[in-house]
Amino acid sequence: MIMNQKSKKIFEDSRETILMYYIYFHLGFFYSQLSKHEDLSSKSIDARIDFDTNKYLLQEEIIKSSLKDIYEKHESYDVFYYLILNNYIRGTTMSLFEALKDKEIKKLFLECIFGNDEEAYDNFDGVVRFIRNTFSHNIRDSIELGKEDYEKQRDYLREKGKSTLNFFFDYNKSPISINRKNYTVKIDIDFSKVKDGVFYTGIISEYQTLIFIELCRNCMVYLKDKLGCRCV
Repeated sequence: MIMNQKSKKIFEDSRETILMYYIYFHLGFFYSQLSKHEDLSSKSIDARIDFDTNKYLLQEEIIKSSLKDIYEKHESYDVFYYLILNNYIRGTTMSLFEALKDKEIKKLFLECIFGNDEEAYDNFDGVVRFIRNTFSHNIRDSIELGKEDYEKQRDYLREKGKSTLNFFFDYNKSPISINRKNYTVKIDIDFSKVKDGVFYTGIISEYQTLIFIELCRNCMVYLKDKLGCRCV
């Protein structure tokens, strides 16, 4: 579809941000795993960040002791795991949430990804909003839900006579081509069970979250080539 320049810029900015987080996620987990299997503490240095004439120094002792601790406790989750995972999820959904506020981008998703199935799109958008709200309000490794994470969305669904979001996406029946057979994304959120103090992973597992975030990225990659075309 043909987009106006403002919508196109919003789309491109969101796409580039999401792709950046996707690369960050892969590299971050690689280095996290590498530091568990190889003692990198001996390679630590006083690293610095250059800002023209100014330099910000990172402390070697903090780097060295952290790397040593990760290597010696390689069977445990480390701080990198949570920071990388949570920032990847938070950054991707926040970027897409903002992009989907644009009517033309919403129309692009509706037509080109969901074949004008408004219920499927609404459920997709609802999952994006739920994950975005949860991860933008929480910074700890174990995320416990609070009213600010779900209350508005729960009340909105109640007004429509619903209490659940049921999202299902089958790549084999979609326009997005991937090299995996029988690859689907299924997320069910029962807002009658969403309460203060409930852990996020009790609602959506980490695996389900990751394959949903991957879908967000795949949609943006696919849609880049559809900006000047008719999808239906």
